[in-house]
Amino acid sequence: MSSNQTGNDRGALGARLRELRAREGISGVNLAGRLGWVQSKISRIETGRQLPTEDDVRAWGAAVRLDDALVDELLRQLRELRGEHIAWRRGASDTAQSGTQRSMMELAAEATLIRNFELGVVPGLLQTADYARVRLAENIEFHGAPADDLEEALLLRIQRQQVLYDSSKQFRFLVTESVLRMSLCPVDVMRGQLDRLTALIGLNNLELGVIPVDARLPLAPLHGFVMFDDTITVETWAEEQTWQTSVDAERFGRIFDRLGEVARHGEEARDIIHATLAGLAGPEQ
Repeated sequence: MSSNQTGNDRGALGARLRELRAREGISGVNLAGRLGWVQSKISRIETGRQLPTEDDVRAWGAAVRLDDALVDELLRQLRELRGEHIAWRRGASDTAQSGTQRSMMELAAEATLIRNFELGVVPGLLQTADYARVRLAENIEFHGAPADDLEEALLLRIQRQQVLYDSSKQFRFLVTESVLRMSLCPVDVMRGQLDRLTALIGLNNLELGVIPVDARLPLAPLHGFVMFDDTITVETWAEEQTWQTSVDAERFGRIFDRLGEVARHGEEARDIIHATLAGLAGPEQ
């Protein structure tokens, strides 16, 4: 499945939704008001630049008075398309890290609440350029992706971090203390990374929680995940998986909240990071 084919299919779904809206004599601005969305979301969906969620399709159908059979037809089309879209994104991550960075940038740009839990690596949005370079080079080597993709992927990762300074968005990050202590890069790189984390704690729209290594956990943290509003992404060794239903969003949101209950935030999180910094060895030979 090529990116062009995926884009064409998304455009077909968007065009169908636009046709059904127009058939009822409802403008894009009016529909956005009925649904409580920004008008740009209507535009992105109708032009195929954004895949709607299943809840989006149901809400759209109710707002333009579609019958249940037609809504079910649209949902089937969405599910087929979503599977193709995810498969293409997964393929892109195996061959081009820059493709993954673009996909994540799009999701972050569209979301208003971003939640990220990690138990092995520093969240991508919080990484320094040096730390990100090590991580991206590792992924490129492991997946056999083109080595010349590194610089573009690194530039895109750093560019997408600008979203942190968008005051209309909220960011909540949770990391285990092991993320701060795991030896995944040279010591001087990790020192710079920890310094950045302490600085980011001061942002008004960002919350960073650190789960102490000796904390009694309410459930086993099986893997990290990112939530872009109600879209959840999980990266494994084999593939990137995505969920977009309200049921999955509720489940992952509950996991995030329960882990957050045992995390240290604010000055307590900064104290843990400072203690880790103090324990680092000298510059790596």
